Amino acid sequence: MQSSKLGPTGHAQERARELSTASLELLNRHTLVIASNRGPVEFQIDETGAITHRRGTGGVVTAISALSRYSDPIWIASAMTEGDRERARIAAERGETVISPEGSPFRLRFVTPEPEAYDGYYNRISNPLLWFLQHYLWDTPRTPDIDQHVWQAWTDGYVRVNEQFADEIIAVADASPRPPLILLQDYHLYLVAGLIRQRRPDLILQHFVHIPWPDPDYWQLLPRRMRQEICESMLANDIVGFQTPSHSRSFMNTCAANLAEAELDYRTGTIAYHGHATRVRDYPISIDTEAVRQTAATEDARRHAQRLADFRNEFTIMRVDRAEPSKNIVRGFLAYDRFLERYPAFLGRINFLAFLVPSRLEVAEYIDYLDDINTVVGRINTKYANVAERDGIAWQPIYLFIGDDYPRALAAMTQYDVLLVNAMYDGMNLVAKEGALLNERDGVIVLSEGAGAYQQLGAHAVTVSPTDIEGTAEAIYTALTMPKPDRAARAARLRDIVIEQDIFRWIYSQLEDLSALAKTP
Repeated sequence: MQSSKLGPTGHAQERARELSTASLELLNRHTLVIASNRGPVEFQIDETGAITHRRGTGGVVTAISALSRYSDPIWIASAMTEGDRERARIAAERGETVISPEGSPFRLRFVTPEPEAYDGYYNRISNPLLWFLQHYLWDTPRTPDIDQHVWQAWTDGYVRVNEQFADEIIAVADASPRPPLILLQDYHLYLVAGLIRQRRPDLILQHFVHIPWPDPDYWQLLPRRMRQEICESMLANDIVGFQTPSHSRSFMNTCAANLAEAELDYRTGTIAYHGHATRVRDYPISIDTEAVRQTAATEDARRHAQRLADFRNEFTIMRVDRAEPSKNIVRGFLAYDRFLERYPAFLGRINFLAFLVPSRLEVAEYIDYLDDINTVVGRINTKYANVAERDGIAWQPIYLFIGDDYPRALAAMTQYDVLLVNAMYDGMNLVAKEGALLNERDGVIVLSEGAGAYQQLGAHAVTVSPTDIEGTAEAIYTALTMPKPDRAARAARLRDIVIEQDIFRWIYSQLEDLSALAKTP
């Protein structure tokens, strides 16, 4: 027996009415196929042995939900849990071509690699090799070492799992009564488009990359064969999408550096390669503003807001992040320490609340970075332990909240005076957008130039360079002492931008480009 834990999708379906006529015609003519490592539904086996399921989180799930009443999408994903694998096994046993979970707008197909292949694909190549490369995180004198084990993970893991995704997509295409429109997602699937194009040159393929795309010199950390295979496959797509114009330019430059026969037109954002034209575009992803507001207004979030009031001070700085090196958390705390040194008038009057979600703890660098965070916080709190009191108790300048609690994080963001977003490199950084939407105190965002969100929000935030500790300390002071009218004007403009350019704008922009492409002779 299969039970459902899926919530309503009414809001997303209402927003689908805003689709243009051209996009609706596109969806009527094509079967929408989405492929990503993680699917929109996760299956679990409960204590009774029953298979349950719950809807996944994230902007892509929300955006595609908005299209489900028109497109009846098929989503292809890796079987990541034992429940996923068991449900895939049952589907194969029953001869089901797709899995249709109760209450879900999605039809699913699972790719089920052997555990060793999946480990190579996910834990050795996708994470950490490609992720670290694309976030400029390698300590290049020491890492990475591309040895025989990495090459084996590439050949027997990454290549093999990408081949399985291509097989599943082609199986859907061959069985579909309407031509499929294939949307590939992120860095796990860079080789899929090339594999599909060899066998089905007629299909429309788009690939959206959610993380940064570094400059071509940094790609040289990968062996030439690997990076050429990635570039060649990506140019098998009809459209390649990125978060920002700079990521798009870096991709074009990387193709030019690695593929001698690629012909680039920067004016039109087009790359011609072996007789095929690929359009390179940017589509900044965002949030479902109504869903975020609804979550922040739940009883759970309100209870968190009441408890968190005890941790705030006359001035409150916040950050909400995954605890990973690209978020630059340690430098943020060092900048706060420097701020306290330079502006002692704030001692005892300000608290820094950090909400951190442990991430990828199977990767040694992430474990080490979480240790670094705890160490620097402990040192700063000890340094100021006897400096001031608050309500008769020794003042503590930093409070760490470790754990994945989304309602708590949203509740916190309603009450910051400064939101620190000093990421080294981010594809987007949705925390900056959630904070801009929810904050009730005309809070100021201190925003790194390395965050993808900077292209949309930077003009109304206080800008920092991610490695500049002294500059970030000064930015915190600027944000805290900014005149109230300036704070209010900035906060209002940030909120308007997030509302105007939400998650639905992200998917609709892609459909507009795909509909124009589909009409091109």
